[in-house]
Amino acid sequence: MGRPRQSQVCCSWKCRREIQPHEKGIAITMFGQTLGMGKMRTSKSERLYLCPQCAAHLATDTVPAKSAPVDLAFFKVALDLAGKDSCVSEAMFEQLQQRRQDILYPLALEEGEILSPVKRLQAAS
Repeated sequence: MGRPRQSQVCCSWKCRREIQPHEKGIAITMFGQTLGMGKMRTSKSERLYLCPQCAAHLATDTVPAKSAPVDLAFFKVALDLAGKDSCVSEAMFEQLQQRRQDILYPLALEEGEILSPVKRLQAAS
């Protein structure tokens, strides 16, 4: 069994919401390495996280220009994951249903407790 996942922030500029450990999401790992500069060096990897809504939005958005290779690579990875099968769209739909419930139909309070009136110190003794 792996380590428990930490909460992460969605890297989409639209959302930036916190993705809780129990929620579904997409992680894209990036790293760099030197080429043709003597001894090859590599960087530490960074993980970027997307919630299902932002992943689906990114995959259905317009293709980035070839003059933006990092954006294009990020788009292609998200498109590959979101378009491979329906798991991302199903997670997005679950997230939308929960958001709809939370915003449009918040939990109603159960029948409240009736408190007796406050007694003054003289009346209490």
